[in-house]
Amino acid sequence: MKKTVVALRILCALLDAIILMIPIQFVMFGIFRVSAPQADLLYKFLFAVYGALFTEHLGGTPGKYLGKLCCEDADGGKAPLLYVGLRELVKSMYFIPIIGWLVAVVSVVMMIVRRDGRTLHDLVGNTRVVCRSESKGGADGK
Repeated sequence: MKKTVVALRILCALLDAIILMIPIQFVMFGIFRVSAPQADLLYKFLFAVYGALFTEHLGGTPGKYLGKLCCEDADGGKAPLLYVGLRELVKSMYFIPIIGWLVAVVSVVMMIVRRDGRTLHDLVGNTRVVCRSESKGGADGK
């Protein structure tokens, strides 16, 4: 996998985290006045739902869309919702302090070292992330 795609995937993931984190923090702390652990738990849950729904319906999250990337199954077709959900659940676990962060680092190293660029959450969900121009057409639901 090209180094530019690796960097692009990381930037897209950060963008997705920010797109979701800012509104959640504003609503949870500013309006509902919940505690930080409650807001954190809700964020992790919504991060997984956000990723699964966008990937199911658009082939990728808004971050991936802006980066011209898409998520498809390992064979190049549309990934089943169950696998996408598992994939996103594993990704949301990266936000768990210390252990999750270490697993996230392992996942990034896997993306860099593996020839196919698949991460831990890609392996769990039997998916891969490719440039939209390289997609076989399955990731966008067509």
